[in-house]
Amino acid sequence: MAVSRPGTPTVRPAPSFDPFFPVIVLLGAAAVFWTFTVYQPAPRRPFPRQPADFRSPAALDAAVQTAEKTLAETPENVEALLDLAIAQYERGPSQYKEALKSLEKARELGALDERLFYFAGVMYESENLPEYAAPDLERYARRHPEDMETRLRLGNLYYRTDELDKSIDSYRRVLAKKPGDALVSFNLAFVLRDRKNWPEALDALKPFTEGGRAMPTGGHKLLGDLFRGRGDLPKALEEYALERNASGDSAELALAMAQAYQDAGQDELALERWEHVAQLDPKNREARTRLRRLKKRLARASR
Repeated sequence: MAVSRPGTPTVRPAPSFDPFFPVIVLLGAAAVFWTFTVYQPAPRRPFPRQPADFRSPAALDAAVQTAEKTLAETPENVEALLDLAIAQYERGPSQYKEALKSLEKARELGALDERLFYFAGVMYESENLPEYAAPDLERYARRHPEDMETRLRLGNLYYRTDELDKSIDSYRRVLAKKPGDALVSFNLAFVLRDRKNWPEALDALKPFTEGGRAMPTGGHKLLGDLFRGRGDLPKALEEYALERNASGDSAELALAMAQAYQDAGQDELALERWEHVAQLDPKNREARTRLRRLKKRLARASR
């Protein structure tokens, strides 16, 4: 995927994603921890990837001051730009825009340090620019195919950009190294649901359905979607009810329940759920259309 990188990164509004997109992102972030217990790269130079690796605030301040002093004298000093970008990365997301400016300038001047692919990918991901994050993380992953954290990040990014087959492949590659991992399995099930691959999605959820793990938020809704896709409407409605009890109501859950009741021929219950969708999401056109049709059908049936 060829992407022209912006000169000065800016945050763009997030597109409208699947209602479970936040789950995917959070799981990806959480998985950073376990990945480092599986694979720890050993570069020739310091490679701070997680907070435990970061320098103290005082040490970072000193590193920034040293780099900025060098750049004031020699603005095209690539090593100083690299040092500045990495220190800004360690300072956290509030510094990512400045870090990306330093990093991109270093690359424009010919920097080939492979760490930059990883840092750029993580920061563009954080800045909600998946179309810039993915190419950099892909470049890093090609050099380090055994790095499962990067593969997991790519799986999340591909999901966000609707590259579902690539997302599925990335999650499966992670699971091949860490079989049965619950969080990655959960992410995989979401993507398989969107691919309408009901049997494999249900199989991916076995760490929860057969392994005794508690379902994360949204898990019963996901299971309900899978059972509904497979045609098991009673089981789907049972899972939706569990989700409502566990997490409360939402427009997405009410919509799923309305569709399941309607598929099951329970029009009065479907009507109640569609009315709830319209209350929770007044702009939902499908709810308005379904309500008109259902009211007409029920009116005819009562004559």
